[in-house]
Amino acid sequence: MKSETKNCQNCKKDFIIEPEDFNFYEKIKVPPPTWCPECRLIRRLAYRESRPLYSDICDKCGKKIISIFAESSNIKAYCSSCWWGDSWDATDYSRDYDFSKPFFQQFYELQKIVPREALGQKNSENCKYSNGDVRCKNCTLTFDCIESINCYSCQVACLAKDLIDSDNVIGADHSYETLSSNNIYNVKFNYFSDECMDCAFVFNCLGCSNCFGCVNLRNKKYCVFNKQYIKEKYFQEIKKWDIGSYKIQGKAKREFLDLYYKTPRRFANIRKSENITGDDVINSKNCKNCFFSREGVENCKDVFMVGFSLKDSHDATFGGDRSEIFYETSGGMESQRCFFTRAANSSHDLFYCDRLINCSDCFGCVNLRNKKYCVFNKQHTREEYFEKIERIKKHMNDMPYVDKNGRTYKYGEFFPSELSLWKYNETWAHKYFPLTKQEAIEKGYDWQENPKRDYKTTIKAKDLLDNIKDVSDSILEEVIECDHNGTNCNQQCVETFRILPNELQFYRQMNISLPRLCHNCRHYERLKFINPPKLWHRRCMCDGTESKNKKYKNTIKHFHGDKPCSNEFETAIGPDRKEIVYCKECYQDQFLGQPVTEPIDIYIPCYQPDEYLEGCMHSIFKHTQRDYNLTAIVGKRSIAKNRNQGLRKSASEWICSIDADCEVMQDDWLDLLLETAESDPEVGIVGAKVVMFDGKIF
Repeated sequence: MKSETKNCQNCKKDFIIEPEDFNFYEKIKVPPPTWCPECRLIRRLAYRESRPLYSDICDKCGKKIISIFAESSNIKAYCSSCWWGDSWDATDYSRDYDFSKPFFQQFYELQKIVPREALGQKNSENCKYSNGDVRCKNCTLTFDCIESINCYSCQVACLAKDLIDSDNVIGADHSYETLSSNNIYNVKFNYFSDECMDCAFVFNCLGCSNCFGCVNLRNKKYCVFNKQYIKEKYFQEIKKWDIGSYKIQGKAKREFLDLYYKTPRRFANIRKSENITGDDVINSKNCKNCFFSREGVENCKDVFMVGFSLKDSHDATFGGDRSEIFYETSGGMESQRCFFTRAANSSHDLFYCDRLINCSDCFGCVNLRNKKYCVFNKQHTREEYFEKIERIKKHMNDMPYVDKNGRTYKYGEFFPSELSLWKYNETWAHKYFPLTKQEAIEKGYDWQENPKRDYKTTIKAKDLLDNIKDVSDSILEEVIECDHNGTNCNQQCVETFRILPNELQFYRQMNISLPRLCHNCRHYERLKFINPPKLWHRRCMCDGTESKNKKYKNTIKHFHGDKPCSNEFETAIGPDRKEIVYCKECYQDQFLGQPVTEPIDIYIPCYQPDEYLEGCMHSIFKHTQRDYNLTAIVGKRSIAKNRNQGLRKSASEWICSIDADCEVMQDDWLDLLLETAESDPEVGIVGAKVVMFDGKIF
C-alpha cells in the first residue's frame, strides 16, 4: 500500500497517511482519519478539563463541594463519596438507541444525565481543591498528581514533597517553579534539569549542585551563569543574588534568559530512547510524533502525555500504565483495545465510551463499572451486543453528525469538540493551542466567561513588600489582586489570590519572594518554556565556528570543521523562535566534548515511599558526580522481586541496586564500584561496604 495525501476537513491543509498507518487502521478495523494529526490532537485535548474549579452543590447529598463543572454546564455532579457509593447505578440511566438521530447527539444527551464525579480523586487525603490526584496528601490546587505530599499549584507531579508551582516532575523535594525535571532537591526555577540539588535558574543541567543561572552543564558545582568558581568564591558571589527580593529575582531571571537565548540547545529533549521523533521523551522507542512521554512507550504514533508502558497505539493522549492498542483516546490505564474513548480504566474492547472502570465490550456508554456487552448503558446478551454495534456503525455512516461549521462525523471520528462538557478555555486545548474568545467562537468552540466573584481586593500585587524577609503573617489576611487582573489576560486568570500558611512558610524557608500572579497565570507563564506538541523541519544552526545568528562562538571544533553543518531534523522549536538550535552531533561536540558516557542505572527496590526512601535518594543526589539514572521500584512484592523488575527494565551496561534503608556516605562511591567492576573481565558483580548504625561492618 502506498502513502496517500489527504486534505483535513477541519484546517483544510494536506496531510499524509503512510503505509504503516493504513496497516494499523486495517488491524483495528477503522477507516482512515479525515482530520490531520494536529487537528485530531486539539479535538482530543478539548475533551480534557484543565484547571477550572467552581463552587457547587452535590446533586446527591446536597453538601457544598468543589467541582470541575461550571454551574452553566447543567452537569449532574456528585461528591466523591456519593459517586463511588452504592446508592446509584449508571445502568439506571440506560436508553435504547434511536436510529432516527445521529449517534453523537444521543451520546451527548446520555453524558448530560449520568452523574459525574465533581472532582476525580483516588485514595487522597485533604486535597479538597485538587483534581485527578492519586494517593496524595495535603495538596492544594494540584492536578493529575500521584503519591505527592504538601504540594501547591502543581500539574502532573509524581513522588513529590513540598513542591510549589511546578509541572511534569517525578521525584522532587523542596522545589519551586520546576518544569519537566526528575529527582531534584532544593531547587528553584529549574527547567528540564535532572538530579540537581541546591540550584536556581538552570536549564538542561544534569547532576549539578550549587549552580545559579546556568545552561547545559553536566555534573558541575559552584557555577554562576556558567562561570566556574571555587567553593568560597561561589558563596560570596551568590550572596549578590538574594531571590527573596522580587526585584533581584526579576534581574536574575532576565540575565538567565539572556544566557539561555545566547547558548545553543539541542534540537529535541529525547533521552534513553531510540528511533524517536518528537520532544520531551524518556526511555521509549519506535515512536513518531511523540510528545511528553515517559518510561516504556513503544511503537506509537501521534501521542501526547503518555507513559509507563503504552504500546502499539496511535492518537492517544493521557494514557498508559501497561496499556496497548489505543486509537483516538483521551485517558486510559491498564486497558487494551480502546477506541474513540475517554478515561478507560482496567477495561478492554471499548468504543465511544466515557470513564468506564473494569468493563469490556461496551459501545457508547458513560460511567459504567464492572459491566460487559452494554450499549448506551443498557445491558445486552453477547449475541445482541455484536449484532447491534454493527447496525450502529452503519447508522453512523448513513446519518453522520454535522456540526455548526459543516464538518461531518462518521464512524471513526472522535467526539465533536462542540459537544465537549467543557468550554474551549477550560481545556488542555487552550493551554497548548491558545485562542482568543473571538477566534474560538469562529472555529465553532464555546467559551466560558469568568464567574462573578463576591470578594474584594485588599492589596494590589504591585504594593507587596519586595523581600520575603520583611513579610509578616498579616499577609495571610490579604486578598491580593493578580498583576494581570483578568484584563486582556487569556490565561484563565482568577483575578485575585491569597497566600496560605504553609505556602508562606515555604517561601520563607526557601527564600523566595511572594508571587505577583494568581496560580493560573503562573501556570500559563511556565508553559511558555515548554515546546508545543508539533514539529518543524529545520537545519542545524551551527555555521562552522559560530552559530548562524552570530550570537554564540563555538569553543571546540565540530565534526564538520569550519563549514556550516548540513544536518537536518524534526524539532518542536519553531523557526520564529529566538533559540539557537543545534543538531545532536554539534550539541555533543560543543557541550560534552565527546560522546556521552552511558549513565549507570541505579534502582532502589522498596515497599512504599517513606522516610527511608527519601533519605536514600537524597544521599545519592548529594554524593554522586557521574551520570546516572535513578528509579525507585515501589511495590508490595518482595524486595527481591522489585529489584528483579529494575534489572529487567535496564538497558545499561552496569546496574546498581541499593536498598531504601541505606544511605551513601562517600562522594566517589559509584566511581570506586565501577573501577573495581571493570578491573578484571572476570568480575561480574561488586558490592559496597555497609556500615551499620552500631558501627559494625555488614
